[in-house]
Amino acid sequence: MTVGIVLGAGGPLGWAYHLGVIEGIRDAIGREPADADRIVGTSAGGAIAATLLAGTPTEEVLEIITNPPSGEERAQMRAAGVNALRNPFRALRPVAPGLIRKAGQVGVGTALVGLLPAGLFPTLVLRRFVTKQEWCPQLWVPSVRMDTGQTVVFGRDVIPATLGDAIEATSAVPGVFQPKVIDGVRYVDGAVASSTHAEKLVSENLDVTLISAPAARAGGGPIRRRARRSLETETEALGQNSTRTIVVIPDDAVLAAADGFPRQRPAAAADIVEAARLQTIAAFAARRPRRD
Repeated sequence: MTVGIVLGAGGPLGWAYHLGVIEGIRDAIGREPADADRIVGTSAGGAIAATLLAGTPTEEVLEIITNPPSGEERAQMRAAGVNALRNPFRALRPVAPGLIRKAGQVGVGTALVGLLPAGLFPTLVLRRFVTKQEWCPQLWVPSVRMDTGQTVVFGRDVIPATLGDAIEATSAVPGVFQPKVIDGVRYVDGAVASSTHAEKLVSENLDVTLISAPAARAGGGPIRRRARRSLETETEALGQNSTRTIVVIPDDAVLAAADGFPRQRPAAAADIVEAARLQTIAAFAARRPRRD
């Protein structure tokens, strides 16, 4: 049985949620998720995919999630912010205003992102998730080029010098982080185009695909609504390709466990992991064929 795993965007909640989903896959099918035939990791999902493929234990990843930035990381971020604010007009300049002319090609959402400022902070702090820099052949990490607005899948279209470069690029949230420059090209968060990018697996003809989509959780706002629309389109495309798709989105138990996370209750990350693990096991059980 060929298996694909999609770990979508979702911020800090997504980091913890994906950890639980990974543990749930391991418990549900008795197979190591790192051995999946293809793993697609976008933004927060890319960071957790990196820890999965490096063999980083869940406990160590939880420490990465819950511990604040180190003194050196804070100093780098502070220096970058101060440096940017020395020229506020430049700091507030749109990162790629020319994309608005390509809205018909790249989508309105991506085009509008080009009108946001580049962000004050460097993406270097996101490398804390990456303990193994060698590229893993089954990993695909989507990011968006700011010069064209097109999605580039690291590992399929381009293989960067290090895994850390790709994780920085796919997690560079516009307006917060500076674009990641790789070989002279500026890249931003892959979630600008889609929070999951599950449609990238259509050509892989996999038997089963598990999609973890924390950005599509219940709630209003244009970002979540867009995530849900994209997810629906992508799962339909996979279904037409005869791929059995299992989708997990944070349910009420997960959201209750996440109350106050991460600022007020950073220790809630462990509760999120457990709730996501149980939800994933139940999702696999619900899709398992019955025996007469």
